[in-house]
Amino acid sequence: MKRSFACFLSLAVCLSGCTPAASEPAGEAPATAETAPAEETVETAAFPVGSLVGNRDDAPLPGKMYRIWQSEDSPQSLLELDCETGQERCLYTFEAEPPVTLGGVMQVQPDLIRQVLGQTLYTIPLDGGAVQTLPLAEPFEPMACDVYGAYEFWGGDWNAGKHFRRLDYATGQITELKTPDQVQQHWAVGQDRIILWRLVTDAPLPSIHNQNQQYYAAVQSAISEYDWYDPATGELEKIYAEPYYGVEQADGTHRERYFLGMAGARLYFQNTHQLRGDPGVEVLDIQVDSCAADGTDWQTECTLPEEADSPDTLWEGSSLRWLIDDTTGQMRIYDLQDHTWHTVGPAAWNSTFPEALPGNGKVYLARAKEDGNLTHGLADLEDYLAGSTDWTPVETWPEEQYTG
Repeated sequence: MKRSFACFLSLAVCLSGCTPAASEPAGEAPATAETAPAEETVETAAFPVGSLVGNRDDAPLPGKMYRIWQSEDSPQSLLELDCETGQERCLYTFEAEPPVTLGGVMQVQPDLIRQVLGQTLYTIPLDGGAVQTLPLAEPFEPMACDVYGAYEFWGGDWNAGKHFRRLDYATGQITELKTPDQVQQHWAVGQDRIILWRLVTDAPLPSIHNQNQQYYAAVQSAISEYDWYDPATGELEKIYAEPYYGVEQADGTHRERYFLGMAGARLYFQNTHQLRGDPGVEVLDIQVDSCAADGTDWQTECTLPEEADSPDTLWEGSSLRWLIDDTTGQMRIYDLQDHTWHTVGPAAWNSTFPEALPGNGKVYLARAKEDGNLTHGLADLEDYLAGSTDWTPVETWPEEQYTG
């Protein structure tokens, strides 16, 4: 059973240093790295690219967390939680009318926060200085950013008409980027390139909207490919490729990999062993594999319990840190720093659930109340992994209006 209680942006130092377990590649050997141009021929101006992070992954301020808050009759406010004291304060209230729905906080640097609201780029100093605004020529939906600009990256065939774009912080200019075909998902992992999952076919896939049956017939012969994508040049470097339904094994079963995240210099994939047939797909086992950034040196990191579903993931900054399994009645966490499973207590639906790792040796937890809302608290990370239920309640702002 999957669920997400996340309502904060976790800001944490990217801790890594993984030493994966014994080698046991599954299926066919991964494709060797190669470089190929993206299919679109949009002219891309030269620009610097820094460490790219998702809207909820930025990591310069360990021990600080940020969220956007809004009541029914007020504009949005930007809130900061001090994860040492558990105290939350309001940094800035946006005066947008009518209110505009916001996603996660876009970018946090040591001295400022940037946020797009409608057609305005806000630069909010953390020292209390004057907030700067920059009007934009059109709406922009940031999904990743570096210190120089923000990016729109689209995935999924239902978004086939949308292209990759970049917003320059200094000028407010929005530039269309070279956009690969048939991108399904994207991940910003703290590098100067992002990881794409895309489908490679001999001919473009039919429309999933207007030709649904034809689409699913055609996609069965597609290649599922993971690539590094350079937003400045549009170049792709292949990491790994396999048939759409995974690699067929000698006994007729399949193994199918799906990207989970990056920790240190390694990429982590869920590897699902399954039997396809009538009436459906039977999952036989799930393990987690890792490889080097170029798609070589595949190793088995861990195996999930026999009854387990796909693991939830929890990141520390832009680095994958925890794999969480709570499908067996007990919540078990695999920590990619010590490469060990930890049993932390009852499953999440009747206990506390980890929402964020602020990077200061704490874990941010949520617990459901009888009225369906959530209470939140902070606990010592090592104690929590050892099974402790102690936590310090978070004093949210404003306490009487916060609904979790």
